[in-house]
Amino acid sequence: MNAKSTAVVTCWLVISIASGCICGRSFYHRIESLDNVEVTASPSITQTGISDVGHCARLCRQQDCVYLRHDGDVCGLYDVLVTASSSPAHGAIYYRETCPTGLGYVFAESANLCFKISPAPELKDWDDSFTACQDDGGRLAVLDTDTRHSFFKSYLSDGGYGTSTVWVGMNKSTTTGPFRWLTGSTQTTKWDAGEPDYLSYQNCVYFYYRDLVDTECYDLRRRLCEIVL
Repeated sequence: MNAKSTAVVTCWLVISIASGCICGRSFYHRIESLDNVEVTASPSITQTGISDVGHCARLCRQQDCVYLRHDGDVCGLYDVLVTASSSPAHGAIYYRETCPTGLGYVFAESANLCFKISPAPELKDWDDSFTACQDDGGRLAVLDTDTRHSFFKSYLSDGGYGTSTVWVGMNKSTTTGPFRWLTGSTQTTKWDAGEPDYLSYQNCVYFYYRDLVDTECYDLRRRLCEIVL
C-alpha cells in the first residue's frame, strides 16, 4: 500500500470512530446514554492491555458479543443487553453491534436487513411480541415494500419454517381499519387470498410462507423482529 492509500485509510478510520461507529465487517454504534456510567450486567469477558477500541470491537465480533465497553486499556464484552446503573464510571464508553447476532439476529447483506424469528417453543400474543422486539432494541418487522415482502416470504419458505406463522408489525386501531405498519404506512404488497376480511375482532396481522393474514391479537405465535439499520 502506498503512502497516499495509507493516509486515506487512516483518515477513514478516524472519521468512522469520531462519528460514533467502528467500521469493518460489522458496525458498532456508540451508546451515548451509557457514557461514563456503570451498567447493571457483568461482562462475560474482560481483557486488559487493549488500548485501541477497534481491537476491542474485533474481540467482540470473535466472541459474538452484544455490547462492548472500552475504558482506557480495558475491553469488556457483554453477551446480554445492558442498562445503566446509578454508579459513575468515568471514561467508560459503550458500543453495540448494529445487528446483534449474539441475540440470535441474522444479517442479510444482500437486503441490508437484520432480523430474527423467535424459537418455535417461544409463542406470544401480538402485544407481548411487540414488547419482546422492543426489548431487543428493534420492532416487529415491517413488510411495506415488494423487496421486503419477497425476501421474508422466501426466507420462510426456504428456511425450514414450514407452515409456521409469525407476527409482523401491522395492526389496526379501529374495527374498520385501516391496517397500518408500525411506521404509519398503509402500503401492503400482498394479502393472502380472501384477506383481510375486516372482522371487528381481527386487529393484528401475521405472515407465513404465503402472505399476510389478519387475525385475533391474542393468538400465540412466533414473531419476526427486525433491527432497523
